[in-house]
Amino acid sequence: MVIVCGISISFYVEKQNAVSYKEDLKTESLLKLKNNLLSELEGLHFDYNVHIKAKQYCDIIYTNGLELYKSDKDSLGFYLSYVIKAATLFIENKEEYSALVNSGLIELIENRTLVKLLQEKYASHEWLKGNNQLLLDLVIRETTFDPFLESKNRRRHKNVVAYWTSFKSNKRYLNDSEINIISNRGLFHELYASLIFNTINADSILIKEIDHELSSH
Repeated sequence: MVIVCGISISFYVEKQNAVSYKEDLKTESLLKLKNNLLSELEGLHFDYNVHIKAKQYCDIIYTNGLELYKSDKDSLGFYLSYVIKAATLFIENKEEYSALVNSGLIELIENRTLVKLLQEKYASHEWLKGNNQLLLDLVIRETTFDPFLESKNRRRHKNVVAYWTSFKSNKRYLNDSEINIISNRGLFHELYASLIFNTINADSILIKEIDHELSSH
């Protein structure tokens, strides 16, 4: 009986050690995931500001473009060059989430709301990547407005990989077709900005749920 009890205790201790080791791995993985989310939030806020500003500038051109053409071609060139070049890169970082899933450690997460939110987050990334690529393709293909902008005295745009100059004084104002391109571009920027905004909110909730899971152990 003493021998059996000794063996049973040994197996129990070994099992508890294994469980404790997996819990430690889960905790470590969740901490890394939280840090990734915090870093991602910083980038998402930057991207949101770029695209919401592009939407605002599109609206300015659509509503006040002709007035700017007559009185302030510098500002018109600034707004126009921004909206045709405004683009950001969506970089997915799902390494820690994949590690949680592939190792089976995700099953140790007691907070099932957290698990559900994680699954929804990385499923939504395909939609984000698709819309991001759409905007990138528009920026790469769009050359319609290049002839309207001066090539001298270029100044760098803040937060956008582009230069801005004045609207050429010897060029006509934009026609209806060109104005509609600007208007449609604004809708794309608005859509993508709203997707980023929703992702920011979802990531903020995720971080709180991770903290709740970590504090419960």
